[in-house]
Amino acid sequence: MPRLSTFGQLSVVTNRCWSGSLAPLLMLCLALGGGCRSRFTPVTTVETLAFEQPLVLNLAIRSAELLKLATGLALAEVRRIEETLDPVNTAGILYHLNQTHSSDDPELYQLLEQALEVSEITGGGLNLFMGHMERAYGFFRIASQPPQGSLIREIILPIHRARINLSPVRSRVEIPNDAYAVSLTGIQEGYAADQALAMLELSGIREAAVQLGANLACAGSPDGLGWEHAITNPATGAVLARLFLENCGLATASILDQAYTYRNVTYYNHLDPQTGHLADSLLSVTVVAPSTELAAALARGIFPIGPVRGIQLLNELPGVDGLLLDPEGRVLVSDSLFIWIGG
Repeated sequence: MPRLSTFGQLSVVTNRCWSGSLAPLLMLCLALGGGCRSRFTPVTTVETLAFEQPLVLNLAIRSAELLKLATGLALAEVRRIEETLDPVNTAGILYHLNQTHSSDDPELYQLLEQALEVSEITGGGLNLFMGHMERAYGFFRIASQPPQGSLIREIILPIHRARINLSPVRSRVEIPNDAYAVSLTGIQEGYAADQALAMLELSGIREAAVQLGANLACAGSPDGLGWEHAITNPATGAVLARLFLENCGLATASILDQAYTYRNVTYYNHLDPQTGHLADSLLSVTVVAPSTELAAALARGIFPIGPVRGIQLLNELPGVDGLLLDPEGRVLVSDSLFIWIGG
């Protein structure tokens, strides 16, 4: 059974993301008020924008020359992914797939292969053809309003029928000629965070964290405790939990994603692929996984299927942890998370 908690604030450390030998040290540092940082390499922060979201690079580094080289490579990789996966960029691989209904691009093949695995795991909670419905809701326009029920029904039927066919020969991807466009909303940001971190590591930086919107990719631990990440209640802004992560990825899907208000109702970009209506049984889903790309896909896929099946799925998947928040303010935590009350 999932564990429910209504505590105002929790401190959470994942069992998988740091060595068990660090547990006594972590508890000691917390007891001493975090006084274990002085011997470690200082962290330099670089901030910019990507995918119309904040992009923050945190690097434990002393060399200004290496900092410039590494951040240049990481930012260039994020820009490349932003352009190539832009569904309206005529030179992009996603645009090419949606226009020609086929692709032989290995990068796109690998992205879709993992996303389809998550779609199957979540029972269709993640549906890559929902982009047309997202546009109907106006999530990517300045002035937005939801579609009428008849239009939702008209759009959802082809989404249910559409399939993506993958063939490992030449990394072949095919979609039906009458299918809606494939969308990687949310997943592409997680993938970009992973690739940016990979560029930093290739540059020789062992301790770094890349945060792109609600996605975090991290390696190493600059202070021996892990990279700290706060999970907040999207409805109130209050901190629900603090995670200390190392060598993993994290993603959060919440009611803040592309949200707008129309006639006193808030609409956000998490729709139920079965009905086309808002998924309203959760306020947020946070997933910790071996990669940020996987965490992002799981977070989006779990949001529509609700707290009971969602927490069950998180407990079943090896190497994956998670935390769910429902509309009543209850926090559901997967079994492999350590929790204690903390400030």
